[in-house]
Amino acid sequence: MNKRQFSTLIIITVLLFNGCYMVKKSADYYGISTEDASSMVFLIDISGSMEGNAETDAQGKVIDATASYATDKVADKVGGTAGSLIKSQTNKQLSKLGKAKKELIPAIRGLSENISFTIIVFENDIKMWRKELVPATKTNKNLAITYINSLSSGGGTNIYKALEKAFELAGDGALDENKPLAVENVFLLSDGSPSAGAITNTQELVKKTQVWNKTGRVNIHCIGLGKDQDEAFLKEVAEKNNGQYIKK
Repeated sequence: MNKRQFSTLIIITVLLFNGCYMVKKSADYYGISTEDASSMVFLIDISGSMEGNAETDAQGKVIDATASYATDKVADKVGGTAGSLIKSQTNKQLSKLGKAKKELIPAIRGLSENISFTIIVFENDIKMWRKELVPATKTNKNLAITYINSLSSGGGTNIYKALEKAFELAGDGALDENKPLAVENVFLLSDGSPSAGAITNTQELVKKTQVWNKTGRVNIHCIGLGKDQDEAFLKEVAEKNNGQYIKK
């Protein structure tokens, strides 16, 4: 490999690591508008299965294969610990969690400042980026993006507790039309089925969302990743809660 070819591979690798998604602003999340509500909660699956490689379309496979090849060549050329680190970081970028980050970061960056939001990640338990919704100021968005980039996967899939917490944040407005509603849109992303938490039966969990969402004022949008997603469950949650279901 000559110097010019090696330089090209380095450029490809750098673009892969820092890609345009890190600076891109988007007015939607997986094609669902983030401009139609003033408050939203992102529920992100970080269970162990999210570490697996994401399925993608033919064009995406070509891009991923090219990026992987370029990274391997650069890593082999660099060698040692640095080379191993390059390969490791590339694998993370190509995982389902890595792909999810690439969708979420532009969506967060594109939020207008009059929107309030927070992020809840779930595996066996849940973790909250902020315990209350915060305005989408430049500072808060940058802090959220730093948090998203730090996420790693492991554990089960506690969708129950993630949804429960989202409705706690929504407040009494989810139960009573005469009271203010603190969360209008919930975005639920998962690559599997409920496997942890107080309720793992999907039909029971769908019914529970309707109890929590008595007024039907909270929209739950569901994004399913990969071939192991529970399409029927995610689609029904969305349909029963005025949301959209997106299959990826």
